[in-house]
Amino acid sequence: MQFIPLEIGGVLGIIGDSHSDSRGTLTRVWESNPVFQDFALNQASIVGNPTKGTLRGLHFQSDPFSETKIVECVSGKVFDVVVDLRKDSSTYGSHLEIVIGPLEPYIGLFIPAGCAHGYLTLESNSTLIYFMDNTYSADHSDGLLWSDPRLSINWPCKPVLISDRDSEWPLLV
Repeated sequence: MQFIPLEIGGVLGIIGDSHSDSRGTLTRVWESNPVFQDFALNQASIVGNPTKGTLRGLHFQSDPFSETKIVECVSGKVFDVVVDLRKDSSTYGSHLEIVIGPLEPYIGLFIPAGCAHGYLTLESNSTLIYFMDNTYSADHSDGLLWSDPRLSINWPCKPVLISDRDSEWPLLV
């Protein structure tokens, strides 16, 4: 696996280690690496998205449950967005847009605590794996409105499926 620094400090693009033969493919989605020396895996989740145009996000957890996460798209393709919410960061309020998937240049992202994350599926049956270093807390779960005009995210299409909760998050202040 390779880790490439992206435009927001601490965010890394992950290039997967994939092998194919007549039986199919094998893609490594996790390996111990010095890049993750401060990352202690606490939980992992798989998110299936059967419908193209599904939007999830923009999510984050507030302290003391803020989390660093590794997000990898292992089937399909998603338009992924990271928003820097770290007030002491030189890129505070800015965002990163990137397409991830097993056939894309990047299979996933390393996202530091203090950043919001969301995505829009570009293909049906897009599946993501999340690795997180903190426990989920419903009381600390938060988000930003995906269509916040201040962020000016260039979503490739309008979502066809979005939760009520994700439709009602506040704007970035």
